[in-house]
Amino acid sequence: MIDDLFERLESLTGPQKLMGAVGIYVLVALVIFLMLIRPTVNNTEAAIARQAQLEAEEAENRKIAENRALWEESVNRLNEELAKAVKELPNSREIPELLRRISSIGKKIGLEFRLFQPMPEIIREFYAEVPVKLKVQGSFHEVATFFDRVGKLNRIVNVRNITLSDPEERSGKIMMTIEGTAVTYRFLTDDEKAAAGGRGRRR
Repeated sequence: MIDDLFERLESLTGPQKLMGAVGIYVLVALVIFLMLIRPTVNNTEAAIARQAQLEAEEAENRKIAENRALWEESVNRLNEELAKAVKELPNSREIPELLRRISSIGKKIGLEFRLFQPMPEIIREFYAEVPVKLKVQGSFHEVATFFDRVGKLNRIVNVRNITLSDPEERSGKIMMTIEGTAVTYRFLTDDEKAAAGGRGRRR
């Protein structure tokens, strides 16, 4: 059978032999492409796609890590601010002592207290306002010194709704009567927060 194949090849003309050689070359090239090159190309494309996927995942993970770092930084900052606020806001046990300190500051300066009346607390979402009605009499310097020292307390105390009566001269000093409301604040207990939340839901 092989002899017959060689006889047929020898009987071919030059152009026919050339055409046959080209056909064999194309066939071999096609076999090489299908068996070797194409799988390699497919594998390369798959590797490129996988690389792109991994790079995208890495970028996403990096973004998540950066956002987490920012979130943790924000949480730490809020915790620091909360700790500072806790130091500045008295708890319920400290309120009477704070009010005594405010009264003591005024008396040491020389103010005359006509009224120092604690009022009912005003409950907010997570804190309570503790108002005290004030009516004091003293010189301009004494009143200014009182407000300055109260403002420098390590607990937050604000003075609202200030009214000033007509000044009058007494013993060579200009005396004035000041009325207002001193307000300090305290954090609510967990039970108070729950009660405040319940009232908010009922509204």
